[in-house]
Amino acid sequence: MKFTTKLFLIMVGLIVTSLVVACGGGDDSAAPAAPAAPAAPTATAEPAKPEKTEEAPATVVKIGLLSPQTGPIAVYAPGFEDAANVAITALNDSQKSHEFELIVADSGCDGTQAATSAQSLIDSGVVGIVGAACSGATLGAIAVAAPAGVPMVSYASTSPAVTTADDDGYLFRVVPSDAQQSVALVDVVKSVGSSNPGVLYMTNDYGAGLAENFKGAWGSVCTEVGYDPTEGSYDASTLAQAVVDGGCDSVVLMSYATDGAAIMEELLSQGFSGDLYGADGVADAAFVDSFTDTAAVDGLVATKPRPGKDSSAKSTFEAAYAAAGGNTEGIYTHETYDAVNIIAHAGKADSDGDLRDDLASIGSSYDGASGSHTFDDNGDVPGTGYEICRFSGTDFSCEQIWTSEGGVEGK
Repeated sequence: MKFTTKLFLIMVGLIVTSLVVACGGGDDSAAPAAPAAPAAPTATAEPAKPEKTEEAPATVVKIGLLSPQTGPIAVYAPGFEDAANVAITALNDSQKSHEFELIVADSGCDGTQAATSAQSLIDSGVVGIVGAACSGATLGAIAVAAPAGVPMVSYASTSPAVTTADDDGYLFRVVPSDAQQSVALVDVVKSVGSSNPGVLYMTNDYGAGLAENFKGAWGSVCTEVGYDPTEGSYDASTLAQAVVDGGCDSVVLMSYATDGAAIMEELLSQGFSGDLYGADGVADAAFVDSFTDTAAVDGLVATKPRPGKDSSAKSTFEAAYAAAGGNTEGIYTHETYDAVNIIAHAGKADSDGDLRDDLASIGSSYDGASGSHTFDDNGDVPGTGYEICRFSGTDFSCEQIWTSEGGVEGK
């Protein structure tokens, strides 16, 4: 019994020992140790993301354009409007702080119509008005614009009456006065060899002012007749007859397109064979569109303000204008482009709602497509002389210039 008990206890001990050895894993390769749990990552603060901010909206700047869409120089209106749109596109493409918008109204080449259109532009919120083209239209419009505190920069009004207008300093122009063009026209007539010219002139501000200055610089003329250029108010046949009956060797027209074409056709039909001259009112290739018989335009010599020397501003405009389908020989297109830009830059610089000082500042040695401009106390510029242009058949070219220093000379 004792032996059995001892034997039983020995056997139990051996079994327990074997179990401990088996569970303890005496062979290290038999059961690989479980991998240690990875350490928890240390939390770090993420950098703050910048808040999204929207760009400030562009400041809208409205600029008005008085264009002669109807009336005696309507054939030139598309060129003026295209030039203005070229300027607006370039302004908007060059910066994002301002959005420029062009608003066009018809001047009708008439003071009353231009005044009404100027008021509509003012009511639409324009900061300034480009125009007008016809001098009478400009004078009619400024009578409305100046009291409203809206400045105007004319691109084509050349009458001496613009200089003395009661405009409270709100009227500027980028073309010289006809007090200078009349002297150029006298020299041109003499250079061609005419000695006994007749003068047919419109009785509006432009025509009367130019004729008065021409006669003052020339002296006695063969004949002179004034007429109202309004459609139906003049007889082209009678005007032509006055030149023929006077025995004039030439005729100088202070006219616009519609009336000028009608008079020249009558001169041709009445057998007039003298020389034909005109000023800026007819110095454009588009003038031929006013004729029924284009043979009547052949030989016409006309003057127009000369664009300044070649510059980056001039070449930039001409390239863009040509790309838009425009004729860079067109009248007052360079000036229209400059007038838009001058008002636009003044509008950006304005801080008190009155652009007069800003325009005077911008218009000091302003390097534009039509030349370098500096406004004097009357808002006038001296100009850079005149181009002398000729129609050969219906072909139009400007091969000579006139300057106060050199007179008539080749380009």
